[in-house]
Amino acid sequence: MKKSLVAVSVIVVLGAAWTGASWYTGKLIEQRMGELVNNANGQIRTLLPKAGVKFAYKDYQRGLFSSQVRYILQADSTVAGEKALKDGDEVAFIETIDHGPFPLAQLKKFNLIPSMASVHTELANTPALKKLFEVTKGQSPFTADSRISYSGDTSSAITFIPIDYQQNTTSMKFAGAKIDADVSRDLRNVKMSGSSDSLVFASKNQWDQLEQFSLQGLVIKSNTNVGKFDLSIGDQQLGIKQIGLNVDGKDTATLVGFNLNTQLGETDKDLNGKLTYTLDALKIQDNDFGAGKLAFTFDHLDGQSLKQFSSAYNQQALQAVQAGENLDPEAYQQQMADMLLANLPALLKGNPTISIAPLSWKNAKGESTFTLNVALTDPTQAKASNEPLLAQSVKKVDATLTIPMAMATELTTQTARLQGYSPEEAQKLAQQQVQGIAAMGQMFKLTTTKDDVISSSFHFADNQVDLNGQKMSLQEFVGLFGMFGGAPAEEDTGPESEDVPVEPAPAVPAP
Repeated sequence: MKKSLVAVSVIVVLGAAWTGASWYTGKLIEQRMGELVNNANGQIRTLLPKAGVKFAYKDYQRGLFSSQVRYILQADSTVAGEKALKDGDEVAFIETIDHGPFPLAQLKKFNLIPSMASVHTELANTPALKKLFEVTKGQSPFTADSRISYSGDTSSAITFIPIDYQQNTTSMKFAGAKIDADVSRDLRNVKMSGSSDSLVFASKNQWDQLEQFSLQGLVIKSNTNVGKFDLSIGDQQLGIKQIGLNVDGKDTATLVGFNLNTQLGETDKDLNGKLTYTLDALKIQDNDFGAGKLAFTFDHLDGQSLKQFSSAYNQQALQAVQAGENLDPEAYQQQMADMLLANLPALLKGNPTISIAPLSWKNAKGESTFTLNVALTDPTQAKASNEPLLAQSVKKVDATLTIPMAMATELTTQTARLQGYSPEEAQKLAQQQVQGIAAMGQMFKLTTTKDDVISSSFHFADNQVDLNGQKMSLQEFVGLFGMFGGAPAEEDTGPESEDVPVEPAPAVPAP
């Protein structure tokens, strides 16, 4: 009997402790909501200062073991100009919060790790999202189940629901997606992985043809943090198994095995990074056109200047989104060019370097490659000069190009066959065109041809150009093309290249 009383007493004490801890956790969560909202608004001000939106919460109902709250994204009246949301519109998230230290939602999963709370989130059906909820047939497009630690860090499992929608000639089939994300309390560190099996979107084009876009096997991974320049750095990967375009039931283009890897880092003053693109196969109307890759790196890019440029770019992009159909493409491109020129001197403060090593494309007959290394310099440190800003900003350039003629002929043959030529006609035409291009390149001294390989090398430094062994000043190189009224290039004093008769490329008859 005494043992039973002791056991009951222990249970009562534990229950009282759990109840008290749960009540205290609910109060602690309420106190931290303001911090969460402030962090989110800080990110909005940094990344999209003119978006005209802000984050807030309301309708918090705290219970003993669980609470509910409504987070909203709404127009910010303190920001002038056009806003991403109209006054009165809101995007709302409804959250059900199970209090710690042992949230019921986590106990149901047999997760016994103490945590502040377990949160279930859904998107609310507000007037601003009416069209979206029509597509999802009234369901929240996603749900998120998150565990919040006492440090404030969050681990979330996000599920996007499958969608099967059709209206008139437009349809969309989405298999759904899953994302796992770990986010730090201050939102500066994010680790994420996600996947989706398929997405198919179809609609009629301007010629009344049914176009279908499909995507299969999407995988994303990201491990990033906000660095000292308030820019996101770290590693990111994107992989897509297949992308397809189909017109009226016929496969037009298929991309197989597309991958993008990004690595961004920083030092005390600048940023560095590497972007690698790979494509396993490009198929056009069931013809295999080959595979390609691109590796792009940069170093010593001034961090503060890039931060300013990134902010300006984000604002231009936001304005373009807000303009929608009223966007003038030419005016937008001019604005982007003006913005780049205005920020170029600042971006060059760290004397950055840029490298493409390589850009390549290969098919069954060979592989063509292009490499480029550019060393840039701060034009404000250069001596006074009448040269254009671009010429003052380039310190050194090294570039090489290699194109096997067999590879180019195969690629051109496939292109001609798509235009309706017979295999024999396409092969003959391709050989003539590639030979004509090789001869023309030699005539203008831009390329050389040896062992059935078209190649070119370019080196620039100290106002001197070396083009395939021909040495000349930058002004003479510009004059080689009759540009900007430059002087003609001097005769080649280097080794004589093999004489190749120059014949005009034949005209391409209509198929």
